[in-house]
Amino acid sequence: MTELGIVDIREIIRLVNNNFQLDLGNFALTSLKYRLEHIIAKNNLVSPEGLYRKLLDQKDFFDTFIHQLLVPSTEMFRDPSVWRWIREEYFGKLDEKSIMNFKIWVPFCISGSELYTLAILIKELNLTHRVKVYASYLSDASLKLVRSGEYPLKKIEVSMENYKRFQGEYDFSDYFRNEKYNAYRNSSLIENVEFIRDNLSLDNHPKNVKLVLMRNAMIYFNPKYQEYVLGKVYDSLSANGTFIIGLQECLAGQQNSITLFEEVVPSESVYKRRIK
Repeated sequence: MTELGIVDIREIIRLVNNNFQLDLGNFALTSLKYRLEHIIAKNNLVSPEGLYRKLLDQKDFFDTFIHQLLVPSTEMFRDPSVWRWIREEYFGKLDEKSIMNFKIWVPFCISGSELYTLAILIKELNLTHRVKVYASYLSDASLKLVRSGEYPLKKIEVSMENYKRFQGEYDFSDYFRNEKYNAYRNSSLIENVEFIRDNLSLDNHPKNVKLVLMRNAMIYFNPKYQEYVLGKVYDSLSANGTFIIGLQECLAGQQNSITLFEEVVPSESVYKRRIK
């Protein structure tokens, strides 16, 4: 695999910013380096110069570039205890009034694993037609992948084990069909999801959302952009709305997180929006 130096990375950042108005400087440097090297290898581009040429000469490649740049969540029901908490301690304690006009936002939807997990949870709670789910995507390639339901066969086993630990109501295979090289999730699970085309600005976020699921995303961005994202999540949430991040993530290091969010379930990385 081609190894990029800091000069190569800065040149790619400059090129993308100047030609596509996307600031790759929002990414953590180590993460960006790894993802750019992944893109070069995946597309047989050999060198940074190959990536420059493909971006400049094939304008439709930029959409693929964005899709491959972002890190997808591959497992479904990852961290089953979090999903049990959402089912039992969150939805399980909502009354009829609380469930009215209930909105959920899933930013940075890339592979659909979190979205399909959420959809299964909602289906098993018989809330599919009562809860409105919004999912933000940054590339057409991501949206196409999510809507197709395509899922690697090699990920089925670990996701099946996660579902067992989640203690779901059905056989996990009920949500899939298997083909020769891939599995396909039942896309009817997400037929009521509203997809929002956005970019790193997240300016198109929904309003008055009661739950934001953004797990294992912020770790790939730098502190300045993380602060920016927290502000967008805060603006999206309704009063006392809930915000869930990844178990390996923490808001404690963010300068304004204490004024925006209150940690309510540390073991599951659950926060609530503070009322200023």
